[in-house]
Parts: sequence; structure tokens; C-alpha cells
Amino acid sequence: MRAQFVRLGHVLPFAAVATSLFAAGCTDSVTPTDADTEAAMSAVSTRPTEAELKAFTGRGIDAEFSRLSRQIPGFGGMYFDRTGRLNVFVKAQGGAAITADVAGRLRSVGGAAVQTRLRRDPTIVTVAAAYDFNELQVWKARLSGIFGVRGVAFLDVDESQNRLRIGLTASGSQRAVEQALKRAGVPREAVIISPSSGIEKMKTLQDPFRRIPAGVQIVFPSGGGLFACTLGFNALLPGDSRNFFVTASHCSDVQGGNQRTPYHQPFPANSSNQIGVEFRDPNYGSASGNCVFYPGFRCRFSDALLARYRVGFAPQHGRIVRTEFARTRFGSLEIDTRNPRFRIIGEFEFPFLGETAHKIGRSTGWTRGNVVLTCVDTFVGGTDIVQICQDFVQAGVVGGDSGSTVFELGSDFGLGDDEVFLIGVLWGGGTLGGAPVFVLSSMENIEVELGPLTTEFGARVASAQ
Repeated sequence: MRAQFVRLGHVLPFAAVATSLFAAGCTDSVTPTDADTEAAMSAVSTRPTEAELKAFTGRGIDAEFSRLSRQIPGFGGMYFDRTGRLNVFVKAQGGAAITADVAGRLRSVGGAAVQTRLRRDPTIVTVAAAYDFNELQVWKARLSGIFGVRGVAFLDVDESQNRLRIGLTASGSQRAVEQALKRAGVPREAVIISPSSGIEKMKTLQDPFRRIPAGVQIVFPSGGGLFACTLGFNALLPGDSRNFFVTASHCSDVQGGNQRTPYHQPFPANSSNQIGVEFRDPNYGSASGNCVFYPGFRCRFSDALLARYRVGFAPQHGRIVRTEFARTRFGSLEIDTRNPRFRIIGEFEFPFLGETAHKIGRSTGWTRGNVVLTCVDTFVGGTDIVQICQDFVQAGVVGGDSGSTVFELGSDFGLGDDEVFLIGVLWGGGTLGGAPVFVLSSMENIEVELGPLTTEFGARVASAQ
């Protein structure tokens, strides 16, 4: 959802902008008929091929967990609980006891993302699992037509419950979902069906900046109107001396594809406020293979685009504007004059469940909350788009926050409280069990689609490749 300042044929004076309503864009998704649902689910029960399963599980934290499941017998996923302890699910093999040395195994075979977290807190709790992670992934892969079922908002392997989780809106039918599970051969007891709103695109840190940091308002034209989003983060490309920034793909004239959308900061009051133009925005579709499991939908791994700064503008690379305080639902929009910037010192490819994520956005300011779902295949309400492997954070968001930088504080890892690690870009939001959530595309997914980006200087954690 993006905030609209100017509607078709009606120009709001800038004095009225601050009090104008956000264009919510929260139209219901197209409701399929029962016949549509049957057709969509007709091919679901086919067991996925090995190549299909590899394509389906090859992103983010799910890919790491799938790899660990092959190397640690019975590994069923892991997450951080409210006390900060790492809980690891392990399934007993053939009646044998749960693996005693799972902590040692994780330290020897875990990837960089796992090792970073283990250095933060070596405490590990082993929990009995009903399923190993790859079992859950196979069942997820069978549900290729699930977004054709009325009201389904997302599909996830929930590593905090060792189950699949399906988000269902109030307009949906639990019975229809259960029928779909039965046709796909997925055990009902392996699935949690939870209430969710639809997930919508979210389109103030609203003052002018001329050394432009991440987190400030940008405005762009689309369909005859003007819309507001948030500048995600500044970046450099390998071997290119020009300056760039990242924001959400739907913060452009057309989501996906390069229409050379111009960007202004903070308003298009005159030509000197145009800071840049859309540069790289991959098309949505199934031709690239990332939508192979959801026929009839268009997909990408990230809702992100790369824009190029105009000559003469000097972005603040490696800096995010810092406001006075953070809250869960609405944080401060006022710049902290004593400590006005966060310093980006690295990237995490993706967040872990239970970690605390923060965002700075032009509408709700600095909000923070726990990561509550990871690597979720997410239907975007009112569209034919499924965003693959997205992450949910329980924190506030409203229109205009799309494009916001999402990060973790260095102080959580024993570093300075002005140092941060990028984890992605916010693009959407809704509610989960009645609580607000924002949705982000991870840095790994962003850089897979936009290419390697230099987002910081003196990085302590390598960028995703």
C-alpha cells in the first residue's frame, strides 16, 4: 500500500497533503468460484519431482534448514524463544533417542547465518519434533494450488511449531482448506490454520534532505497521481561509480519492469527536487521458474527495485536516519538531534524467527517487533502476485512505509547501539491473529534479483551473493 497525494484529475495543494488520507488500496482479492478452486487444486496431489522441490526450497532460511535437515538426522527447524534461547527441533529416528549432540553438529555444519547467532548466545534447548524439516517442505511443495482457495493469505513452514501454517482471512473457508490438504495428501495434524488479514502493499520523515540517508520520504508519479513511499537504503554496484538507492518495486509507475519512474524528495515542488530515476526492476512472471509451484500467478522473490541518483545528489552511503524513539505500533518521526544516524556495518541474508527487527518509515517512523514468520509464500491482496519467501514482523505499519529499511541492532550482538545490520526492505502489512505485522523481502532475495550491492563500509558480515 502506498500513500497517494494526488488523485486522477484532482490536485491537492501541498498545504493539504499532511491531512489527506492515505489511499489504502485494501480491495478484496478476486474471489474464485468453487469450480475455480477445484480446477486450481486438481493437480496438487502429484508428488513433486526432485528438481521442483529444489527450486521450491532454494531461498532464505528454508534453504538453510533444508540443508541442515540433510546433515543432522531428524532436524526439524529452530527459533529464538522470548528468553533469547535457541530452540532446536529434532525428530527421534526409528524410536531412538533425540540426537544428544545437536548443538555440536550445528556448530560444525551450520552456515554463516547460524554461526553468527550461535556466537551471540550459545544456549541451545533441544525439543522433540513430530516431523523433520524436509518432510514439511515436501508437503508445502504439494500445495501448489493453495492460493486458488478462497481467503488463503500465505503458506509457511513454521519452525516455532514444527508444522505448516496457512493464513486464512475472514472471507475464507477452513473446510475448503482442509479439503485441499486432503487432496494433496498432507496430514491435517501437520498444519495450523490461523486467522490473518489479507496482506496488502504499503505505499513521515518527510522533510527535505540533500545528503540523503535511508528512511526518508520519496514521491513518484503513477497513473496520473502522486504517491509517497520510503527510500530503503543507498547502494553501489560493483565496477560502477554512480550512486543508487533501493525501494519497493510497487513504489513505481508499474510494479515490475523498468518504466524509468522519476523520484522526488520530499515533494515534486520543482525540478531540483527530482533525485533519481528507476533503473532496475525485474519483471514479475513464471518464465524465470520462481513461480513453478503456483500456476496462474506471477511471482518474484522480492518487492524491490534499484533507482539511480541524478548527477549532483550526494547520498549518505551506509547511513539510516534515526528518530528519537521506537515503539511497537507508531514510533517517532522526529530526528534524534544528538544521534541522528544509524551506521550500517553489514547485512544478514535473512532474519531468524524470534529476533527483533526494526524499520524506519515515513509514516509510522521507527517501529520494532519480533520476527514471527520466516520465508513465507505470500499472496498480495487485490493482485495476481505471490511473493516467494517473505518474512513477517509483529510491528506497526501504514501506507507510505513501503520501501523502508528493515534492520537488526548491533547492540543485540554486543556492538554499538548506533550500528545496524540490514535484513531487508518492507513492502506490505496486515494483521496476524489481530496483531499488526509488516512484511519484508530479505537481503538475500533482493540481491538475487537486483545483483550484488555494496550497502555499507567496513562490513563485519558479508553481503548476500
